Amino acid sequence: MSAAIQIIETLTNNLSSMLTALASIWVAVIATRALCTWKYQTRAEKHIQFMDELTDTVHEYIQAMVASIEVLKYIEIAIEAHSKTASVKHEHAKNAGVISYIVKNGKADQTRLVEYLDKVRPTMSRMASLAAKGQVMDFENYRQCYDACTMLAWSHRQIGAVAMIIGNGHLNWDNERVQQTLDKVMTVKSRSISENLEKHNRIFLEFVKQNYKSLFA
Repeated sequence: MSAAIQIIETLTNNLSSMLTALASIWVAVIATRALCTWKYQTRAEKHIQFMDELTDTVHEYIQAMVASIEVLKYIEIAIEAHSKTASVKHEHAKNAGVISYIVKNGKADQTRLVEYLDKVRPTMSRMASLAAKGQVMDFENYRQCYDACTMLAWSHRQIGAVAMIIGNGHLNWDNERVQQTLDKVMTVKSRSISENLEKHNRIFLEFVKQNYKSLFA
């Protein structure tokens, strides 16, 4: 009888130890799952916060660019007007209308254009800084976002190139390199700038949409 009791006690102790071990394993599993959930939630929260901040900055940048684009549109109209009445001094020169405009009105319009571009610069810098920061945040298809922000900023640099050339009325207009620079800069049009901003804003928003779907799938 005592042997039977001893066997029962041994089995009971073994079962108790087994249950304790299983309980420890289960607690470890639950803790691991909780840790993984916490890490995912923390990552998702950081991603959402980043995308919200970058989206606001991109929107602010595009809105701030409107004034510069309007000045560029005015400059295009002024150049067209001068092209019809180019001065005799430059009548045989290539880009006669552009040269006539620059000599007569370029400096004043440059001042106005640079003023608006300078107002955009802090927002553009913040956009570039955020875009660079996002490269280490493990986003899906982040290159799409980074390239879109780069191309959005490129519009500012294009208008800046126009501002630089129109403010210099004392260039050697017969110099071939000067003419080549004029040719290149004068391809920058307000319409193409607006289209570029619209196109890459769409690409950026598609990136945001895809990543929100991924986070809440």
